[in-house]
Amino acid sequence: MPPDLAYSFDDEVASKFCYDLDGKRLEIHFNGCWEIATRRYHDGPCHLLIHQWTDARCQEEVVSPRFARLEERMGIVSLLLHFAWTAEGAEALVNTIDNRYLLLRFANPSVEVVL
Repeated sequence: MPPDLAYSFDDEVASKFCYDLDGKRLEIHFNGCWEIATRRYHDGPCHLLIHQWTDARCQEEVVSPRFARLEERMGIVSLLLHFAWTAEGAEALVNTIDNRYLLLRFANPSVEVVL
């Protein structure tokens, strides 16, 4: 399991969202984030970059108990509720602009925080 991120985006509203299906790249931009080590809020542009995954799945929390391919259910992310590492890779719980709650799972991703 990779180390935890040095920054937290929990409950941060997304200011920009980019998803490249062919390039296996997802970016969620924010106006700030919480720096865990210093326990201070970074007030400035930053984004969470998830890319180079081997597989990506999506589950619509309320509607379906099964996971589908990411491109089948993906929506425009408006809020990142939670991000965590799992035994299989990375997991993000997001809310979309059409008010759906999606659980995104990425197998073997590269994850970066860009300030």
